[in-house]
This record gives sequence, C-alpha cells and structure tokens, in this order.
Amino acid sequence: MKGMITIKTLLKTGAICFGFLLLSSCQKETNITAKQIVEKAVDVHGGLTNWKNVKQLSFDKTVTLFNEDGSVELKTEQFQLFQFQPKLFVKLEWEQNGQDMQILFENDEVSKKVNDSLVTDEDELQRAENAVFAAHYVVCQPFELLTSEAELSLDEKVTFNNKECYVVKVKYEWDDIDADQWFYIIDPDTFEVVANQVILTDHTSWVENLTYDTTTDFKFNAHRKSYRLNEVGEKTYLRAEYFYENFDVIYE
Repeated sequence: MKGMITIKTLLKTGAICFGFLLLSSCQKETNITAKQIVEKAVDVHGGLTNWKNVKQLSFDKTVTLFNEDGSVELKTEQFQLFQFQPKLFVKLEWEQNGQDMQILFENDEVSKKVNDSLVTDEDELQRAENAVFAAHYVVCQPFELLTSEAELSLDEKVTFNNKECYVVKVKYEWDDIDADQWFYIIDPDTFEVVANQVILTDHTSWVENLTYDTTTDFKFNAHRKSYRLNEVGEKTYLRAEYFYENFDVIYE
C-alpha cells in the first residue's frame, strides 16, 4: 500500500503503540471471540432480527470538512435513503455551491444529476458510485459484520475513554494489499461501537462516535468526529464532523 505499508506491517505484528490509543503490547487472555463481541454489539445497537426486517431507512446527515488549519473546507446537509427490500435502492440528495445534487443507485446502476441534468463524465460517475457504496457500508454497521463475507478477528486492545476496549478487525475475502482496513472499537461494558480506525491508501482516520440516536428501535450514530492520524498514530487535526438526525425506519 502506497505510503502505508509500514503502518500496516506494524499493526499486523502489534509492534506499534498509537500515542493516544495506547495499544497494549499483547492481547490479554480471554475466552470471548471477535464474533461474540460483534454479536453483543449488534444486540445493543438494535438487534439482527430487527435489522433484517428493515425495508427502508432514511435520515439527514450534516457533514463539515476541515482543513489542517481548522478552517472549513466544505459543509453539506445531505438526505440519505436506503431501500433494502426487495432490491437495494439508494438516494443521496444535497445542495452544493447553489446546485441541487442527486445520486441514485437503482437496478444495479449509479446515476448522478446536477440541477436535473444527468452527469455523463466517467470519473464523476465513478466517484458517485464510491459515495453510494461508502454510505451503504457505514449505515449497515455493525449489523452487516455478521454476514458470511466478513472475517472477524481480535486485534490488540486500545485504551479509549479510560477503558481498555475491544478491537475487532474486519477483513473480506476479496481484499488485496491496498484494500481499506477497518477496525471497530467496542466498549467492554456497554458493547457500543465507540470508534473506528480506518487505514486507507493515503491516510489513516480515527472516527469517534460521540452520541447516539435512540428515536427508533436502533441505536444509530448521532454525532461523530473524524481525525487524521500521523504515522505513529497521533491525532494531527480534525478532518470531519458528522451529525445525523430525523431517522425514519420502515419495516417489511
């Protein structure tokens, strides 16, 4: 992976100590497995049975991106809708620079409109497709971690919020050396997913789940902050802040 091989290697060997994460030098002996931890987290966040019965989920998401100096790069208010049954349908809508933007995933195809004009540029459509699948991946967690495609393993514990938390690493059979690496930080007492660490090709992000929405049968994220990490795992700056509200769940 470009620029990240050293970090990946250290993570795999457990030789790295993230400054504020305080990775332990060795995993303590425990009988609990990664799958059991995720199962408990899924139960806390609403339960797999409830999740499997969801036909449609929608909410409003506010995203603020920051530059390294703390100035605002971009702020958007986005409406997201996911229809899971009978076939996946995704709608993302927002306003940007005075223009109405819409991305649809329908019948296994992605389309994008700007002020009702269809986008035909292949690079733009590829970015739109990436946005759809990224949004879908995030909204389906931690529930979809229990699918057969996800390989779960325990990584070194981290100290976060004054607790030694479980770290579950997720891998998929199609992953190559450049695939994003996801780590789920799970509270040992509440089994809430309290943070994520994501290693991408050009940077590493640390995302903290600060508050949760409980207006539905689920415990969804309500406020998150994403930080960029340097090569030794220290926070360098706040990259993004997310707010989620107006959740609506429709069952089959």
